[in-house]
Amino acid sequence: MAQLSMYKRIDFDVPLALADPRLSTDILYSKMRGRMFGILVCEDAAGNEVILRAFSSRHNGVWNVAGWVPPLVDEHAFVAEVERGNLDIHPLTDLIASLPKESKEWYSKLAERRLVSHGILAKLNALYTFHNFNKESRSLEQAFQLKKGIPVGTGDCCAPKLLDYAAKNQLKPLSIAEFFWGKETASGHRTEGSFYASCEEKCQPILGFMLCGVNKLLHL
Repeated sequence: MAQLSMYKRIDFDVPLALADPRLSTDILYSKMRGRMFGILVCEDAAGNEVILRAFSSRHNGVWNVAGWVPPLVDEHAFVAEVERGNLDIHPLTDLIASLPKESKEWYSKLAERRLVSHGILAKLNALYTFHNFNKESRSLEQAFQLKKGIPVGTGDCCAPKLLDYAAKNQLKPLSIAEFFWGKETASGHRTEGSFYASCEEKCQPILGFMLCGVNKLLHL
């Protein structure tokens, strides 16, 4: 928090002269509002302390920032899949807008667009791979423990990013903290500088798999 407050950017590991203007924290105080940040304290095989940092989702459209753990998905593959999906979705959206509202064809095309949208989401979800401390990996669909639909953005929060990086790099996780930074959410449920648990909708259903093997590392 002190670094975010002091530098007012998230690329504080680089000199000011090389700072990327997209990585300013100004965006967190705009209509886009704030976001979650996370810290995971780990220990490597030699017993050295390693501190990992993560931000949720993307920061002003940027996926990868030096000094922060990477996303669980390849950004180029993700963007390419979105662009392919838009080629199917946008014509349907335009067609729906041109049809008489609540007509038979209007409802038919709405249903078609919904199916196409679900198909695109399934392809995006398939790009995510999760790892645990037993050196196992699963797709998002396999790792998600609830039978209901997988929420959009699952896997983009801080805890999954941090734990996945630790698991892949043989780091022992010791403690984690997630906090909100920036303009409070529209609901007022999250305010700057406050700590929060991993979200119930997106994170908790996958953390069960991701934490497998931690007990052995911590000798619990």
